[in-house]
Amino acid sequence: MADSIQYRAVRKVARLHDPRRDFALSDIESEVRYDPLTCDSARICHFAVAKRAVPGLAPLVEASRQHCPFCPEAIERVTPRYPETLLRGGRMARGEALLAPNLFPYDDVSAILVMSRAHFLPMERVPAPIVADSLKLARDFIALAAPTLGERPAYGIVTWNYMPPAGASQIHPHMQVIVTDTPGNALRRELEAEALFAMHNARPYAEALATAERGGERWLGEQDGVAWWVPYCPVGMLGDAQALFLDHGTLTECSDGEIDAFAAFLVRLLAAYARLGFWSFNLSLLPDAQGEGARRHRLTARLLPRFYLNPKFHNSDVAYLQLLLAEKFSMVYPEAHAAELRAMLR
Repeated sequence: MADSIQYRAVRKVARLHDPRRDFALSDIESEVRYDPLTCDSARICHFAVAKRAVPGLAPLVEASRQHCPFCPEAIERVTPRYPETLLRGGRMARGEALLAPNLFPYDDVSAILVMSRAHFLPMERVPAPIVADSLKLARDFIALAAPTLGERPAYGIVTWNYMPPAGASQIHPHMQVIVTDTPGNALRRELEAEALFAMHNARPYAEALATAERGGERWLGEQDGVAWWVPYCPVGMLGDAQALFLDHGTLTECSDGEIDAFAAFLVRLLAAYARLGFWSFNLSLLPDAQGEGARRHRLTARLLPRFYLNPKFHNSDVAYLQLLLAEKFSMVYPEAHAAELRAMLR
């Protein structure tokens, strides 16, 4: 039933007199791809971009350390606490990870999860146990906080913004954890589309997609119930990757072993991206509502490397296409990106 997944693309050709070819009349190709689930479009085109190089981060790291609210000498003093009725002691810990309320909350339940005592974790050397402990702590907190929403649906969303190009306001590694009845427009649209897909195809979309992608040209690997590949319809300008928890719809359903497997592959992938010249990323874990199980959705993780389009100007890799037209835009083909990552993962 893999043929229930439709991979659709439209080739585009622009004609121009190209100064790079002595103004010869030239055809420049691009492509519009359509997401197999939502039919959202993504543009893939050629673009001149400077060779990526990781800048010297030591001055940024040291300057940010001076007033960091998440370092051990400050965290107990400056971070808030939850009411005792929700969380005994007001904060929650596991290993080096510590979870506290977000002083500037995004929702009814909005937490900051400080991942490590270390102020900076180099992207190529993020310890898998640090990531695993953080996600297990998020899992346990979501399970504790979800009942506070009462009869409303509760989505436990976890996000990691690493370094300034990804929107991080602190260098110290931390995650955002929200428990909300408002999962965001993209996830809401995906859940609605997945429900329709299951109704028409008699099986969940994620199951059909994993079958279609497994072992193909965008495939990255699979371990202990977690599969990884590069999406057909890219999100990032220079590629991205996604993971699928094959048996669960929410983080709270995942075992320690499944989270350990996810963390182990994730840090290998982060090291691969670092070798490709990236030094920043966004990671989000996107669930169904608590109690839905794996009926229509599987927990998905999306990893998006971030960068400055021109390092001299510090200009963002997100502009009008993504923000105002809600159009995904990439300068690399997913198949080529997957091949590059597979080579780095060996």
